[in-house]
Amino acid sequence: MSKQFEKVFVEITNFCGLHCSFCTPKKDTKATMPLALFKKIAQEISPVTKLCALHILGDPLTLNNLNAYLDLAKHLKLEITTSGFFLDSKAISLLLNTQNIQQINLSLTSALYQNKPIAINSYLEPILELCEQHKHLQSEKFINLRLWNLNLDLSAPKENVILYQKIQDFFNLKTISPKKTRLAYKIHLLGAHFFEWVDLENLKNTTKTLNGFCYGASKQLGILCNGSVVPCCFDTKGTITLGNLNTQSLSEILHSKRTQNLIQGFQQNIRIEEFCQACKYPEYLKKKVKE
Repeated sequence: MSKQFEKVFVEITNFCGLHCSFCTPKKDTKATMPLALFKKIAQEISPVTKLCALHILGDPLTLNNLNAYLDLAKHLKLEITTSGFFLDSKAISLLLNTQNIQQINLSLTSALYQNKPIAINSYLEPILELCEQHKHLQSEKFINLRLWNLNLDLSAPKENVILYQKIQDFFNLKTISPKKTRLAYKIHLLGAHFFEWVDLENLKNTTKTLNGFCYGASKQLGILCNGSVVPCCFDTKGTITLGNLNTQSLSEILHSKRTQNLIQGFQQNIRIEEFCQACKYPEYLKKKVKE
C-alpha cells in the first residue's frame, strides 16, 4: 500500500530556547504535546506517511523525556531538526542509537543570528562530536549541517566564514562549497537562501498571489503541539486549522470539506486560503529547482 504523504511534521514542542532574528513572528506560550496525544498521532500517521519530522517551530532536544516520544514512534521513520544548542553526550547517544531516526538536521544558521554573539567553538564542539561518533559507528543516518542564509545568488555572507573554516579544518577539506559539500560519509553541509515567512500580523495588507500549486495537505502535513492539523510546516500558528486530533480522527480531518477544497484548489492551480496566497514558498521552490 502506497503512503499518501512524503512527510508529516509533528511539533512535539514549540519551544526552542532561542531568539533567532530570521524566525517567524513571536511564538505563543511555551507548550509541549502530551505523550498520550503523540501516541495517538503516531499510530494514525504511520500507515499514511513515509517520514515523520519531529519539528515545526520547537527543538525536540529541549525535552528531557525525548526518549519517551521516540519509544512511541518506533514504527515510524523519523527526522530530527535541532539548532544544536541543546546537544550533549546524552542527546548524541540517543540520536545515533535510535534505529528509526533516518536523518538529523542541525540548523547552524541559528548560531549566527542571536541577540548576543555566541562562542562558536563551544557551540560547534558537540556538533562535531556527533559527526565524529557517526563516523566511528559507520552510521547509515544522514547528518545535514544547514546554513540557510545564503544571498540570492547563493554566495555566502561574511558571517559564515568562521563556520566554514572550523568545519573545513575538522573534516580536513581543501575547499567548501556554500550550496552543498560532502563532508564525510552521509554527512553534508547544505546551503540555501533565507525563506520569507508569511507576515501574519499584516496579512490583510500583504501582496497576494491567487494562482499557484502546492503539496500542502496532499503530500505534506503539519500537526501542532496542541493537536491542530495544518497543511504544512509553515503554518506555525494554525491559521489554516483543518481539524484537531484531540477530538477527531486523521481520516475525518483529511476528508473534511476545508481540506478537500484546499487540495482541489491546488490541483487547479488556485490558492484557496488567504495564508497560501501570501506564502512565498512556491516561488522559493521554483528558484531552488532552477539552481
